[in-house]
Amino acid sequence: MSIDLNDCDDLAALAGRAPSERADTRRTRERLVRAVQAWVHEHGAPPIRLTDVASLAGVSTATAYRHFASVDDVIQAFVLQLPLRAAELFDLSGGATNDALGSFCRWNECWIEACLEHGPLAVHLRSSQGFLQRRHEGEPVIAFACALIEPLLDALDGDTTLMLFTWNVTSDPREVLDLHQMGWETTAIADFVTRSVLATPPATSS
Repeated sequence: MSIDLNDCDDLAALAGRAPSERADTRRTRERLVRAVQAWVHEHGAPPIRLTDVASLAGVSTATAYRHFASVDDVIQAFVLQLPLRAAELFDLSGGATNDALGSFCRWNECWIEACLEHGPLAVHLRSSQGFLQRRHEGEPVIAFACALIEPLLDALDGDTTLMLFTWNVTSDPREVLDLHQMGWETTAIADFVTRSVLATPPATSS
C-alpha cells in the first residue's frame, strides 16, 4: 500500500513542519517534536507519556494534546523527519528523471545523507513489526517512504516488492550507521545499497 504524494502537506503537518500553518502553531509543534528528540537522546528510548514530552517542550499538556492526539503521534512525527529530509534532498538533486538507474542511485545517496542526519536517534524508535507488514497496513511513515521509492523501483527490472524488501534491509538507519562508523563514505554506502537491490533474486515458488 502506498500514498498519493499530493498528501505531503498532511505528512509535513504531522511532522510539525506544514508551511500553511500559523507560525506560532508550527513553532509549538516543532518544539514538541524536538522534545521527543531530546528525550530519546537522554534516555535512549521513546517517551511513554505525552505529558513528559509537553514538560520537556515547555508547554502545557493541554497544548500538547491540541497538536497531537497521543504520544505515539508525536513520536511518529519525529520519525517522519528522516524520510521527509530524504525527500527534500532528492527534490533538490533533481528528483526522478528518465534515467531510472541514475534516479535510484541519487535517491539512495539522499537517503543515506538523511540517515546520517537523523538516524542516530531514530534507531531507538524502531517498530516491532516488519517493514512489509507496516507497508501493507499503510503506516504513514512507511507509506510516505514507499510512495517515494516504489516508482523508482518500478522503472527497474525485477520484482518491486522484493527489491523494496532488499532496499529496506540494506538501507536501515542502523546498518547505514554501522557502515559509516566503519569509515564508509555516503557515496560508497549508497552504491552498496543500489548494487544490493539490483542483485535481488527472483521469488521462488513454494
